[in-house]
Parts: sequence; C-alpha cells; structure tokens
Amino acid sequence: MIQLATEVRWHDRRFSVPIDRIRYSEQLGYDAVFTAEGFGSEGLVPLGYIAAHTNRLKLGTRIAQVTGRPPALAAMAFQTIDHLAGGGRVMIGLGSASPVAAEGFHGRRWGSPTRRMRDYIAILRQALRGEPIQYEGSEWSAPYRGPGASGLDPVAVGLDVIAEIPIMVAAAGPEMVSLAAELADGWLPPAFAPGMLPAVEPLLQRGFDRAGRSKGMDDFAIWAHVDVLVDDDVTTAMHPFKEFVVTWFHMLRPFMEARGYPEVAERLADIFADTDPDEAEARVQAGEPPLDGARWEAALRAVPDEYIDDGWLVGPVARIRKRVEPWLDCGLTGLVVRYGPEMTPEPVEENLEAFAAIAAAAGKEPQS
Repeated sequence: MIQLATEVRWHDRRFSVPIDRIRYSEQLGYDAVFTAEGFGSEGLVPLGYIAAHTNRLKLGTRIAQVTGRPPALAAMAFQTIDHLAGGGRVMIGLGSASPVAAEGFHGRRWGSPTRRMRDYIAILRQALRGEPIQYEGSEWSAPYRGPGASGLDPVAVGLDVIAEIPIMVAAAGPEMVSLAAELADGWLPPAFAPGMLPAVEPLLQRGFDRAGRSKGMDDFAIWAHVDVLVDDDVTTAMHPFKEFVVTWFHMLRPFMEARGYPEVAERLADIFADTDPDEAEARVQAGEPPLDGARWEAALRAVPDEYIDDGWLVGPVARIRKRVEPWLDCGLTGLVVRYGPEMTPEPVEENLEAFAAIAAAAGKEPQS
C-alpha cells in the first residue's frame, strides 16, 4: 500500500505549523509529514514541534538545502530530532537549492551541484553512523585542511545512533537523478505525474549500476507530491498551477518532456528565450512574474488544461477522490499531499475533506 504524507508550507510570511491538520492526517492513517525550506521558514525546527504533538508519523524534510547547512551540523540536527521523537521516525530529504539561494542568500559559491551533493552525502553518512568525520571533497570537506588550518583530528557527533536514518535526494536534472539512485535511499522528484516513471527509470538504473551492488527499485523509495485545490470550477482551480508551471519552467522542463509534452516545453522555451534564469528567479523572489505582461500571458495560454489535470488534483472533492486513483498505483513509495498553490506567500484555507477523500481512496484505516 502506498504511503501518504502531508507537508508544512515554508513560504507563508506569517509562519505557523498546521498542527490540527497534521494530527487529523495521523488519525486518517497518513504515514508521514514533511517540512520544507527556501527563503522563508526553516525546515528542521518545526519537526521538533511536530514530534511533540504526534505519535507515529514519520518526520521528513522535503527539502533541507545543502548549500545553507554544513553536513555535520545537519547530522546533529536530524539525530537530535530522532532522539526527541523516540527513534526511527526521521527521514532526510536533501536538495541543491539554486544559484540565487546559494550565492545570494547562503553566501556560498554555486559551484557544481552534483559534486556538492556527493560530498554532502558522504560526510552526512559518516556523521550519522557515529564515525569521526574524515572526507576531502571539492565542495565540502571535514576536517578543514585549507589555508590557515590547525591540523585538527577528525571529530564524531556525540549522540548515540538509535536508528538508521534514510537519506533521499530531490533531483530534476539527469545527473542528479542518477546520483540519487547511486548514493541515496530515495528520490524526491520536484514534478511528477502518473505514467512518467518509465521515462526516468534508465536514469535511476544508471545510478543503481554505479552503486556497484545489488541495488534496485525494490529497495529505493520514491516520494512524489501532488498539489490539491478544491473548487467547483475546475478551470478556475487550474489557473494558479499554470502560473506555477510557467514560473518554474526552467526546473520543470525535463519532467514536462518526460510526461509527453515536448511541444509545450518547446513553446515555453521560445517564450523564455531571451530571459536569464537567474534574473527570472530574482524577479520571482521579489514577488513578480518571471516574464513581462504579454509574454507572461502567452506562456500561461501555452500550458494546456490536460497537463494540469494529469499532474494536479483540482475540482470538487468527489472528482479529486476519483482522479487520485492513478497516483496510488504508478510505482511510488509515497505521495505527499499538499493543499493550494505553492510558492506564494498568501495564506491558504485548507479543505480537510480532500485529505480524508485521498486517505479513503488509498485504503487507509483510521487510527485512534
């Protein structure tokens, strides 16, 4: 049976943990809750709060940014949360952030995302095993051996290892997807829809082969997300997700092509042709569309309704319950159910009936 999770929004300007919804999801039979981080709320602090208010939900990040937090510090934080939660409840989801986040926000060189992720996971694994950390990489190293180094010995995290903590990687590009399969315990696709797994399986298999052991899909987790919006008018409900697709097209293009929409991707690429991705993201962070008015409207028109309908859950609750069925049998380990448009600072009033309908469709048993 597929696992279900909910997620805590990171981009609301007034942050709060939706603890009533999280507790309700636990009662409905959901299996996990994820936090996220970007330019708003931090991702690990809320997990400690959630751990204190829940009994069995797994606690994960989707994602913790690897440019903003040293891997040894991340290991300390995740192990601390796991101790507080009783052990065996934590899942680590890592992501590369973006050039704007890395250099403009975290103060680190963007460099090579794949090399940085490789270094990060290597150090994180050592730390989580309780070993003295000793690793020399091109993006992350410990101990520090550069100019002015004191030559100190390796140091281990001083917490008992009470449970194995799995590591998953958010990946969009081909090399990062293969790296996730090679080094991590799971993959967090930033965009997914039923039917697209066969298109990415060769990338995953490339990583499994590089791992050099009998690793494959049977022992590899894939947690995808689906955004939900309840509205009697299906077309109205689709609009904010079209805005999302256009805004983050530079990241979502490989998935659009994998889902069988290469002509849509080509049309959007033409519209974005004279736009620098970093400048576009900077505009988004400033609360503006990535394109000017005429091109923005043209890009929205280029996204067909069926693309949204296949990759999101919109409309009345009864329609959502029916249309979630393909998601429950498409090769996923888990499905993260998120409510409302993402990447917007406006608060969203959640419809809890949608969460209940999805739990029922997945065959979840209510918990006391």
